[in-house]
Amino acid sequence: MQSLDTSRCWLLASCLCLASMVGTVQAQDCTRPVGGNNTVLSPEDIGKTEFVDGSSVTFKCDIGYEQTGGSRTMTCTKGEWSTPTMTCERKNCGSPGEVLNGQFDLSGGTKFGDTVVATCNLGFKLIGSNRRQCMDGGWSGRVPICEVSKCGRAPNIVNGRPSSNAESHDYGAPVSYSCNSGFTLSGSKTIVCKGDEVFEPAPPKCIKVECPYPDVSNAIVIEGGSAPYEYLSFLTFECKSGFVMTGLPSITCEIESQWKPSPPECKAPSTTTKPTTTTTATTTTTKKPTDKAPGPKPTDKPKAPSNTGAIVGGVIGALALVAVAIGCFLAFKKKGAKRSSPPVDSL
Repeated sequence: MQSLDTSRCWLLASCLCLASMVGTVQAQDCTRPVGGNNTVLSPEDIGKTEFVDGSSVTFKCDIGYEQTGGSRTMTCTKGEWSTPTMTCERKNCGSPGEVLNGQFDLSGGTKFGDTVVATCNLGFKLIGSNRRQCMDGGWSGRVPICEVSKCGRAPNIVNGRPSSNAESHDYGAPVSYSCNSGFTLSGSKTIVCKGDEVFEPAPPKCIKVECPYPDVSNAIVIEGGSAPYEYLSFLTFECKSGFVMTGLPSITCEIESQWKPSPPECKAPSTTTKPTTTTTATTTTTKKPTDKAPGPKPTDKPKAPSNTGAIVGGVIGALALVAVAIGCFLAFKKKGAKRSSPPVDSL
């Protein structure tokens, strides 16, 4: 009887132990939960260290992000958390504002962390910071201001003066210069206030321009003033009778204090003429050539043809014929005399 009671006690203890183990498995706690991208535990749950079976926690989007879908809640069941479904994306700050006489460059985006840069239109300068950044609560800083660019007083020049003595000049304002009497403007007459608050181009100079008297021999001045010859003074020359001009008759005093084009020249015409060239036929002889007599000058009149050579040739020919006839006569006469003489043996 006693052994039966002991067996029952052991069975009861085993059942209680098994039940205790089953209860422990069913009531298992969860570890610290991890949400989706760009999410954090809510302030109510972020300080907890134990997460028992059946408990729930809530999440919120990280700084600079906003919820775009899913559930904020996760539940612990038998030691495991439910799948996080909450999604968060960067906040969009929208327009950074309108810049009067300027604009923002939005190519970098307008969401959390993005930066926009402001620029002013031509002729304006920026006052304030040119950058704004999209923060969790909106855009940082303020919209900058674009003011009209201004140049200071126009530069002074030696022997001249500007048309304006104002302390400042707005963008695009022109200033003209003039020179004192006796001086000539060299460079651009007008300068303009540009966007970088400087005048362009560089101011001109006032210089003294005076050309020397052009001494042209054998010529007279028929048009133009007298010395001093200042900028753009001009002279026109004419050669005296019997002389010919080389170059242009009119010259002008230029900014370099030089006459342009160069003064002309008046020269006497050439008195020599180029001789004409003639071609004559030549014959080949065995006699030594004799020196030729100088030919006629180009200005000499041509002489009538001479027949002296023909006459001399005819006389020589006649004398030659007479000599041949006499020779033949003497030869025949001598031959006849030999035939009429008797042979030597007959004597």
